[in-house]
Amino acid sequence: MSETHWKLLNILCSENETAYALIVLNQPLVDCASGIFNTLWDKASFKAATDGATNHLFDMGSPVGRLRPDIITGDFDSVRKDVLEWYKQQGVEIVCTPDQDNTDFTKCLKIVLEKFQKKKLDCIIAFGAFGGRLDHMFANIDTLYRANQWAPNTPVYLMDNHNISCLLQKGCHHLDVGSSHEGDSCGLIPVSEPCDCVTTTGLKWNLYKGRLKFGELISTSNTWSGENLVTVETDKPLLWTMNIKHSLTE
Repeated sequence: MSETHWKLLNILCSENETAYALIVLNQPLVDCASGIFNTLWDKASFKAATDGATNHLFDMGSPVGRLRPDIITGDFDSVRKDVLEWYKQQGVEIVCTPDQDNTDFTKCLKIVLEKFQKKKLDCIIAFGAFGGRLDHMFANIDTLYRANQWAPNTPVYLMDNHNISCLLQKGCHHLDVGSSHEGDSCGLIPVSEPCDCVTTTGLKWNLYKGRLKFGELISTSNTWSGENLVTVETDKPLLWTMNIKHSLTE
C-alpha cells in the first residue's frame, strides 16, 4: 500500500523552504491582517492570478507597493479593463483562456503545471478557494480531483485564511499537525464516492475500517487527540480539511 507524508501548514513556518506555486482565486483579500496570504505570497516560487482575482491584488495597495503576479490567466470577463492594462504595462504575462468548459482555476492550474514540467514544485496552493458562492467552492474541489490526473506527484492545496484542504488518494497518509498553525478542528469528507474502509489514528474520534458516505456518516468537527501526527488509511479518494489559526502569532 502506498504511503504519503503531508506537512500541510509547514509552508507557514518562517524556516520552511518548500518550493510552491501560488494561484490566487477570485475572492476578496481584505481579510489579510493575519499575515497568512502575505506570507504565502512572499515565499512563493511562482505567482498566478485568475481573472477577477487580479482586481483584488490591484486594490490591495498603492501603485508602488502593488502586488504583481508572474502571470494572469482567465477569460477576462471579471477583471477590470484598467486593471488588466496596468499589469500589461508592468510586463506581467497575460494569457487569455476563453474555454467555457473549464473554470478559470482549472485552466490556470494546467498552465502552471505546464510551466513546471521540468522544474519540480513541492506543491501548488490555490488561495481563496472557500467562501462566497457555494457552486464556486464545489468547482474548486472538482479541480482538486482533476489535478491528480494531470500531476499525481504534485500535491494541490485549497486554502483561505481559515482552512486548508487536500485530497487523500487510496493508501496510507501521515499528516503532520504539529506546526503550531493548526486550529482545533478537522474533517474527512467522501466527496466523490463512498469510502468503505477508513482507519485513522491521532483524532479524538477515530475510525477503524469505517464507512464514510453522504447520507450515512461523514467526519466533521473532529479534532486532535493531542498527538502531532494523524494517520488516515482509505480505500477511495477522501477530502481532508482542517482549520488554521487566524493569526500566525497565536
